[in-house]
Amino acid sequence: MALAGGVLAGLLPVGTGAQAQPDFEGLECLSAPFDSPRTPDGQRIAALVDWLRSRLAPYPPLSELLEVDPPELCLAERIFAAQAYYEPNEHRIVFRETLSPAFMGAVAIHELRHVHQSRLGACPHPDLSMEATASVTLAMEADASAVSLAIAWQLRAQGEPETWDALAAWPSYAPLVQAFETELRARGDIALATGAAFAAWYEIEWLAESYYVAACSAYLDRQDETHALPRYGSIEPDFRETLCRLPDGSAYPCDAQAARPERR
Repeated sequence: MALAGGVLAGLLPVGTGAQAQPDFEGLECLSAPFDSPRTPDGQRIAALVDWLRSRLAPYPPLSELLEVDPPELCLAERIFAAQAYYEPNEHRIVFRETLSPAFMGAVAIHELRHVHQSRLGACPHPDLSMEATASVTLAMEADASAVSLAIAWQLRAQGEPETWDALAAWPSYAPLVQAFETELRARGDIALATGAAFAAWYEIEWLAESYYVAACSAYLDRQDETHALPRYGSIEPDFRETLCRLPDGSAYPCDAQAARPERR
């Protein structure tokens, strides 16, 4: 899902890629094992993978995503209205090629979290209603943003502040950074700080509204393309219990009652 207005990254909903026009220009990709780059862009992707393997080694659920059926990683000359996104249908992550190394690393962690969500089965189920699909999409984006911050904080604590600083400098992340750091300094608990960042994501009204509208639009597009009847399924009761876990498997608190953005 590529959105305007300073969005860091997004999840392109399942079912939108096959018939839609590409959301990028000038794509170059590298596939696993990421060790045969033939171009400068390929070398950048290989260097990114080396960095991710090193920094994510303490978090096997994420680091293993680069070893077992890893996504294809791509750089695009231009991505429309986003910095990067994960395409589940194509199983690839596409990055804007102009991202700095530190920012690309931060974005890559965010997008790998989306891949992890997919493997957890936390993605919207086809039987969900439009409202439920949008709610799941928002929760997935809030989770990827919050977990990325938790990992960036750990890197900062280990003497590598670049990933944290790159996120802190990005406008749509700034409120999450503030919420995370305030909670962590007050109570010293990574899980609670991650939960504070999750909640703060919903408080960025333009961002939550943008994702909500985009998720509903994608849902309606899929109905038009497949001629499917409307679905009315609800979110599984244990959805947030499945989703809201740190990379070490421990739970963090996320607001199970988070409502969709107020309609205008």
